[in-house]
Amino acid sequence: MKHLYSSVLRIAVVGLTLLSLSVAQAQQGLLWEIKPESGSASYLLGTIHSEDPRVTQLPPPIQKTFDQSEIFCAEMKMDATTQMQMSQGMMYLDGQKLDEKIDPELYEKTRSLIAHYGIPGQMVPMLKPWAAGLLLSVPKPESGRFLDYVLYQTAQEQGKELCGLETPEEVVELFDNTPMKTQVNLLQVAVREYSNLEQMVEEMLDLYLARDLDRLLEYSEKELEKSGKDVSALVNDRLIEQRNRNMLETMQAQLEKGNAFIAVGALHLPGDVGLLHMLEEQGCRVKAIY
Repeated sequence: MKHLYSSVLRIAVVGLTLLSLSVAQAQQGLLWEIKPESGSASYLLGTIHSEDPRVTQLPPPIQKTFDQSEIFCAEMKMDATTQMQMSQGMMYLDGQKLDEKIDPELYEKTRSLIAHYGIPGQMVPMLKPWAAGLLLSVPKPESGRFLDYVLYQTAQEQGKELCGLETPEEVVELFDNTPMKTQVNLLQVAVREYSNLEQMVEEMLDLYLARDLDRLLEYSEKELEKSGKDVSALVNDRLIEQRNRNMLETMQAQLEKGNAFIAVGALHLPGDVGLLHMLEEQGCRVKAIY
């Protein structure tokens, strides 16, 4: 279940978490200073779901800012309680089964692919369609030390105040309220595109390392076109805009305290409904640091 949990935490970065947003101005950079109208500055880092050392070994400007911060916020906390709640939310606990929601061919393909992730076969029927789709939208973990996990663990070791911008209940509700047809389509796209997943992630990683949010956004738009209108609407309206507004509201308390280091998926940053633009709209000064 650790792998299931990890896939949800980075839903906005890989696999089907692709954007269809417009960019008001050129935006390049991964680390941004956020300065409210009054009070101390905080920092917003765009992350990517990757174990690659080029990602997990932070560049000096990011490492220095992280080390000097007093608060660390991830999209969700990564403690045992959150992990359990998220894992339970991804499964049917009322007797419903995945193979009752999808056709036999899709189920067999799903079961075969999920086996690569070390998920016990008896658990596959318990997965909700959206959960199976998310799992197959991220690369198979090797070490499990993805960037967000490394940041959270290091922040914990440094004694920082820890916070999550979302709760498992909020994320699960978002997906559970999605029409079943869209959930199934999400899974269909994940299965269909699985053979291209490694190449897609590598291409996104190159753009991420170049710190080019514009091109990362353009690439995501191109990939999203393959998913169909209902999946596109799910991604744009719920996984991006709705979650951005929720996270913006939650992070206000940390911005008021100041000296917070906030890490979210890089594709939550750009665009007219991206966090950078939303923060500017509420009066914050936003400046690229790295």
